[in-house]
Amino acid sequence: LMLAPVVLKEKFSAKKAICICVAMAGMFLIISNAQNGSSGYNNILGVTYGLIAAGFYASLMLLNKFIKSLDGLETTLIQLSISCIILLPYVLITQGFNIFQMQGGWLIYLIILGVIHTGLGFYLFFSGMQNLKAQSIAVLSYADPITSVLISALILREGMTAVQAAGAVLLLGAIFISEKTFKQRKIEKQI
Repeated sequence: LMLAPVVLKEKFSAKKAICICVAMAGMFLIISNAQNGSSGYNNILGVTYGLIAAGFYASLMLLNKFIKSLDGLETTLIQLSISCIILLPYVLITQGFNIFQMQGGWLIYLIILGVIHTGLGFYLFFSGMQNLKAQSIAVLSYADPITSVLISALILREGMTAVQAAGAVLLLGAIFISEKTFKQRKIEKQI
């Protein structure tokens, strides 16, 4: 997000900056552990892993903005194939060949997880990335925590605190304002 104006030559408006700050505040409220207030090694470790993942996510976003010759399906196939090649040695080292002795239809679940949940999700994501600016993608990607909290509340019956609900409102508002303004200006320029 911060590199988009420099690397991709995208304009960075004050409104976009405010929306990003509001979205980050909303995300902080959503992921804050308001129910038990615990803080310790695992939270610090989780935040560290999250920051590392954010760095990889930013590099993924920037790299995909430079790939113009591949469509969403080709990009998805290449990236998921590389991921499988990288993760296979790790799985074999940590789990050995015992993975092939699992029972209970695990292969069907693995295929569903890989093809539908991961493959289709990445295909839609990479296809959408081709038509959006990196800053818009960054703001829209803040919808992930909202989805997680809502699914856990509706399907898993986990509680959603008032703080998390306030964070969701902030996040959705920031996404709406950021993208609504951009689309209106784009339509006005076309007319």
